Amino acid sequence: MHYAIITNPVSGKMSADQKLSALAKPAEILNAEIYGLDTVTAEDFGQCARELASKCDVLVGAGGDGTLSDVINAIHPGQKIIAYLPLGSGNSMGYALGLRGTLSHMAMRIKEGRIHDYDLIDCDEKRRAFMSSVGFEGSVLRLRDQYLAQGTSGFSVNLRAVLRAYFREYSRQHAEITLDGVTFIVKDMLTLMVFKQPYYGYGMKIVPRARFDDGLLHVLSVDCGLFGSIIGAVTSFAIGNRVGQYRSGLELAVKLERPLVLQVDGNIGWKAHFFNFRVLPKALKIKC
Repeated sequence: MHYAIITNPVSGKMSADQKLSALAKPAEILNAEIYGLDTVTAEDFGQCARELASKCDVLVGAGGDGTLSDVINAIHPGQKIIAYLPLGSGNSMGYALGLRGTLSHMAMRIKEGRIHDYDLIDCDEKRRAFMSSVGFEGSVLRLRDQYLAQGTSGFSVNLRAVLRAYFREYSRQHAEITLDGVTFIVKDMLTLMVFKQPYYGYGMKIVPRARFDDGLLHVLSVDCGLFGSIIGAVTSFAIGNRVGQYRSGLELAVKLERPLVLQVDGNIGWKAHFFNFRVLPKALKIKC
């Protein structure tokens, strides 16, 4: 198969030269060229991905969850085979796909792996996703991006953002949730997660019952206080999160008291009073 590797020059904490060096051996294993490092804008990156998709058998996204999400949304993933080399810090998809070891080991696994058909989430008919949420995470991501712009990086950035968002920035509200025609109210909502795979990042199994290939949305509503949130965070690193109300279904509508920002694959999405989600069965072909 003919492989091509695409990476975003401005994502994550690695410089373009560092990414080029890190990907040199995987590129050799896959007999692939490395593209994307000369792109300047998100539009440039998307255009590069679309052009590569027409010229290769497998398009390999190298970066964090956001980079892979950008690749998925630039092309038609149900018709083009993609693969993933994690370069970010959280890397929920790295954990979801069971990618471990060095980038060279992962490249060999891609080369020798098989093609899987996985589901995605349609978010307001604007973006396809493998994880999304409404609530607390929007404040966390906004603060995270502020800290990153100041030159800090690593897990401490996310921890600082979480603590400041929880204690100072995020204001809880009630939400009306309709899942497959059944409506319920989430009071004092901390977050509402809509996932297709269990992980949020750093190995945290936030929605442990989520599955990539079962044709369902996996919905977790969380309204607990500080103690419950700590318990959920701790257990998510071990046996899996044990707080919140879990449900599954095909279509989900969310109505809010005040507009909130949608989190999409680890990045800030758009702000709205209403959000709609539906499952996209077998919308992703990925080789691993």
